[in-house]
Amino acid sequence: MAVITINKEFGTHSQRVASKLAQQLEYEYIGDQLLAQIARELNLSKHEAETFRQTSKSSVLRLVDKYTCSIVQKVVDREHGCLDDKAYYEKTKELVEKLYVNDNVIILGWGGQCILREKPNTLHVKLIKKAEIKITELMDQQHLSRKAAEHKIKNDEEDFKAYIKEYFKADWNDARLYDLIIDMGKNSVMEAVDLICENLKHKLKE
Repeated sequence: MAVITINKEFGTHSQRVASKLAQQLEYEYIGDQLLAQIARELNLSKHEAETFRQTSKSSVLRLVDKYTCSIVQKVVDREHGCLDDKAYYEKTKELVEKLYVNDNVIILGWGGQCILREKPNTLHVKLIKKAEIKITELMDQQHLSRKAAEHKIKNDEEDFKAYIKEYFKADWNDARLYDLIIDMGKNSVMEAVDLICENLKHKLKE
């Protein structure tokens, strides 16, 4: 029936929203599962693929200017040569497009709002929260200073922005990429789920 992509700012309970939404709609939720599939198709273990992702400047990209092929080869420990972020991106794009064909799926992250931007029967959602709330919550949860909390949040969100800018030439914050933007400082997880379900009904009637 439809594919829902969810993108999120830091601290917006996105995994809980995606999981609860999948249960309510009886859709498949794709998060870490997609990473595992990429790992299999690139002949990496899930841990190695995650290491590859985390060592890049923007989670899925880097390695061009800072890391040499020999260093990458040591990380992945494979004989098939040096992986690059372009190959990783291409595999992600291919798999997201396959998920769209399969239908009835929720994709968390991976640039789904850009990869499937022009596709019918899609609903693109972004979860946001005011900066002050994110900072305060993180300080309380992890006992961090304000400066440390701000730094952690900025680094996390800069990764998303850089990925979208590099591969889709788009602005992660551009509201036109999304059908629905939900303030998670004002809505609970279940309220967000209800909002998505209601918007999905209207979207499918168009």
